[in-house]
Amino acid sequence: MSYIGIDVGGTNIRYAFTEEFDLKVLNCQKRPFVKTGNPYSEIEKNICEIIDTARVDVKGISISLAAIMDRNTGIVKTWPNNPCWNHYEIVKHLNNKYNVLIVIEDDANCGSIGEHFYLPVAVKNMAYITIGTGIGCGIILNDALFIGENGFAGELGHVWISEKDNKCMCSCGNKGCFQSMASGSAILKEFNMAARTSLKSLERVYELYTQRDPNAVKCLSDMINNISRVIYNIVMCLDISTFIIGGGAINMGTEFVSNIESQVNSRLKVFERDVSIKQAQLGEFSGVYGALQLLKRQIV
Repeated sequence: MSYIGIDVGGTNIRYAFTEEFDLKVLNCQKRPFVKTGNPYSEIEKNICEIIDTARVDVKGISISLAAIMDRNTGIVKTWPNNPCWNHYEIVKHLNNKYNVLIVIEDDANCGSIGEHFYLPVAVKNMAYITIGTGIGCGIILNDALFIGENGFAGELGHVWISEKDNKCMCSCGNKGCFQSMASGSAILKEFNMAARTSLKSLERVYELYTQRDPNAVKCLSDMINNISRVIYNIVMCLDISTFIIGGGAINMGTEFVSNIESQVNSRLKVFERDVSIKQAQLGEFSGVYGALQLLKRQIV
């Protein structure tokens, strides 16, 4: 019998199988998300194909999904970066095919659970911020996942930052959302427009930033400033001192994260406080580990 944790993102699918919940050692894998414009075929192609190709007897499935969903009904309420899944019954789809225990949770929440479990020292309160195609946040308070009154806590990507121009139009339909100004896809788009290029990789923009390319410096400096400002505001509201940065942005290296930490702590200095902001130690697979942790809690 095997269990599978699957992190479904707007760009990639990350996943791992385990047999006895030995979550210290996972063979995590990644493949591109295949878009068809139809939720049924996308689930078949991106989730079911992974399970079926592995040819294992799956006993439980845990899905980490970059969307707002109803945990009780298993219905995707809204996925701004892939709206064809809106109102789709993903758990029913998978139950009809596999008839096993299925757990579904927000991707940033799964990432926070994974990173919290693997922290080298005990921390009661932390925030995990994932920066990739969009921006999400999972919050741990008093050693427990905080989901808020309606289950939507941590929708950091849709914090209202600015409406200064149309480039800040978010995929959700609102203007000025945080992720429209600081997500990997937003920064890549902004750089390509400014430099009149067609780069596909945010890491390449960061390389140009280290070489002091003026367009890259402008775009990434703005990104770092906006992330720092939002983290500072979280500190002021929740008094959290530990932050983990995950998602595709961690591929830009430790200096990117340390620049954010320096900016936040510079502003906190007047209060004689500081915070720790580090890269996700599970890398881009935090959500996979967290998804399997959630599944384990349902079974053990």
